[in-house]
Amino acid sequence: MALRSVAQSILFRLVVVGLSLILIGSTVRYFAISEFLRDDMTEVVSSQQMSLATYVANDIGHKILMRQYRLQQLANTLTPTNVEHDADLDRAFGRSAPFEALFSAGLLLTTTDGRVLRDTTTFKWRGRPLSLVPDKVLHGVSEQAAHIGKPLVIAGQISPILPMTLALLDQDRVPWGYLTGFTILNSPDFMGNLMQARLGSTGSGFLLISPDDQIFIASSNPKKVLTATPPPGVNLLHDKAMLGYRGTGVTINAHGVEEISATVSVPNTPWFVVSAIATSEALDTVERLKSYLLRNTLLTVFFLFASLAVVVPFTLRPLTQATRQADKMSKGLAPLAPLSGAGKGEVGVLISAFNRLLLKLQDQQNELSRAAHHDSLTGLPNRRLLAENLKNALAMARRNRDSLGLIFIDLDQFKPINDTLGHEAGDKVLQLVAQRLTGLIRESDIIARLGGDEFVILLTQLGAEAQARQAIENTANQVISTLKQPFDVAGTHCELGASLGAVIGDGQNKASDLMRWADLLMYQAKAKGKGQYIVKSSKEMSDTGLL
Repeated sequence: MALRSVAQSILFRLVVVGLSLILIGSTVRYFAISEFLRDDMTEVVSSQQMSLATYVANDIGHKILMRQYRLQQLANTLTPTNVEHDADLDRAFGRSAPFEALFSAGLLLTTTDGRVLRDTTTFKWRGRPLSLVPDKVLHGVSEQAAHIGKPLVIAGQISPILPMTLALLDQDRVPWGYLTGFTILNSPDFMGNLMQARLGSTGSGFLLISPDDQIFIASSNPKKVLTATPPPGVNLLHDKAMLGYRGTGVTINAHGVEEISATVSVPNTPWFVVSAIATSEALDTVERLKSYLLRNTLLTVFFLFASLAVVVPFTLRPLTQATRQADKMSKGLAPLAPLSGAGKGEVGVLISAFNRLLLKLQDQQNELSRAAHHDSLTGLPNRRLLAENLKNALAMARRNRDSLGLIFIDLDQFKPINDTLGHEAGDKVLQLVAQRLTGLIRESDIIARLGGDEFVILLTQLGAEAQARQAIENTANQVISTLKQPFDVAGTHCELGASLGAVIGDGQNKASDLMRWADLLMYQAKAKGKGQYIVKSSKEMSDTGLL
């Protein structure tokens, strides 16, 4: 009878029902939060890996582009006639300090029949000189202006060497020679930092892969450098990447380790970068948090059972107080106070998760802020960000009694490309224009896209007016020369030009006046004909009565 009475008592029933609900609720909460945090952390880590891979890919692409550009610069000084004269060659290669800095293993100039005209390589090579020239260049099928060859392993050379070859063409576009630059892969100013980078303690990190050659060009693991990529079926995400997929995913690598990976194409090359970190390390916090949740759940069940059985009113008193406080806040009778107590029981765990969500929200807000200040097509600053930078530049020029330059650029012959090849090709041309223009300016300068085919370059810290005028004219000539080079879009050679208007400011002008003057000068230059520029000082513009 006593046991039956206890079983039928309200307290016992409350304890049983409460304990059952607690067990069910705690179990559901454990699995739900664990899965949510795992998915959330996987997404965050994937985004981080994508950011890292994008940064590394852009850095490598920039270094490759600089070498291609420098190689083209040297090639422009070479002709079939002057290479036969040592004095002319000495003058051409005597100005090669920038090339030697970029091509750490030297340069090699040969004719198409294999005759060596100039050799500044730092390594000893054997065999025919043309063996150092990539086959695609020899057969004229390379799609790259300066073809990136397969890295070479030279006897006695600690690090592999990357060749970059440019076919030298005569006036009839017939190759008469080859200019090859060699760069040591692990040199500090090339890929040395990439090969030393590590993500976590399991050896994860970065991979630079050539899908054409099916080898690892560079790797955080030195043993993988110049080794073959895994065969199909070993790493499914790698298989997709070799077929052109770029993005993130969770995969099992060739060593059987689950990883969170991101793949990004390297600009100006056929390569792609992989950034990977072992899932066990990336989600270690989630696993520890799951264990923490489990321990706290079991303890909570035990203590709540004792509380329900012995001191229910006392146990429920804090809940009652919390309910009253929450009710006051919801009705506006009490101010909203930030939650505290992270790390103390389940509430602390929820607060920690909430704080992480806040951080993620801040990241998204930062992305929105970037989208509001940058052109979505080219990634360049937009009109709003240009206006802010121009305002700051004017203030600096005023303090330092310095000059600045504002160059408006309008593309010539852009509309026919849109009309004949379509807007997608036109967008591609605008992206290529942005890449070329970005390579012309200093880090302290700004290039922006106003919309359509209009770009603006802001040059700062130019010194006196005469120096500023010279710097602006040099930049204008470089822009016109760079944009004259054909653009390969959709299998078509597209030719563009540019008309430029530039004004020299001294910090005493309004930003709106400089923008208006530069725009006006650009239209005046366009009226003179294609490929023209006009540079005037703000004083000259003021004297014309265009304030």
